[in-house]
Amino acid sequence: MIPKNYIELYGDQTRWFTGRVVSLDDPKQLGRVRVRVYGIHTEDTSMIPDEDLPWAQVVVPVTQGGTAGFGNNLGIQVDTFVFGMFLDGQNSQLPLVLGSLPKQEDNELDEYDSVSTNPLARGTQVKPYTPDETIGEPDDPFAAVYPNNLVYETPAGHVKEYDNTPDAERIRELHKSGTFYQVAPDGDLVTHIVRDRYTLVVRNDAVHVQGNVNLIIDENCTTTIGGDWNVDVEGDIAINGKTINLNRGTKGAARVDDVADTGDDPPGISGSDGSNRIETGSETVFIGD
Repeated sequence: MIPKNYIELYGDQTRWFTGRVVSLDDPKQLGRVRVRVYGIHTEDTSMIPDEDLPWAQVVVPVTQGGTAGFGNNLGIQVDTFVFGMFLDGQNSQLPLVLGSLPKQEDNELDEYDSVSTNPLARGTQVKPYTPDETIGEPDDPFAAVYPNNLVYETPAGHVKEYDNTPDAERIRELHKSGTFYQVAPDGDLVTHIVRDRYTLVVRNDAVHVQGNVNLIIDENCTTTIGGDWNVDVEGDIAINGKTINLNRGTKGAARVDDVADTGDDPPGISGSDGSNRIETGSETVFIGD
């Protein structure tokens, strides 16, 4: 038989509650929250200040590790409507949050925030972007239908979407700055980077494109290769530029009729008439005007 002074801690006199989260700033950084419990803690903070409320433990999924630094921070936020129980029964000093409950929000002026469910999950695109017409980027395939779109959004505005809407299945991960990647229903991958990109490959890299490649660079491009650069093209190579410099050293390429200081070159190559003009050229490399 359980001693009477232990009954409340063993949960034999359970006391359930619902309440509102008022603080996440757990000094021990254990993921505890302060909850203002309805019916026990008055809404008048002058009578019971937030800092006097007991810290509530929060039940987390077993997938969160839960030991040796493998626990993750909670997704719960201030003003969340939560459900739980007091481990100490009527003493009501050891609250345990078991979960959160969806709720109707007080903000009636904003249709997107009228309920606690994320608008993206409800089928409203509130994180749009403009496709790049220069490269023929397809339109945003967002067509989510509640309750198929699983959305996780942080207070800063980072978003993850796993959309299971039939014929509109997508995966999207978005940074608050606007940088994102998205996998479309047909498997297309779209990436937008609003600033710079840096990629480091410590060893080898291999890319196989089975279709065409369209590379558009609005400004300059510099390619530095430490070894050889072998280009094997079965078709033609067309280079169109204002000035084309090949081997800018002493062995520069030249066009027929270009003037060059050739010295005493043999006749037929240059300078046979004393003009130092290039008289013959390559039959496979053509340097135009």
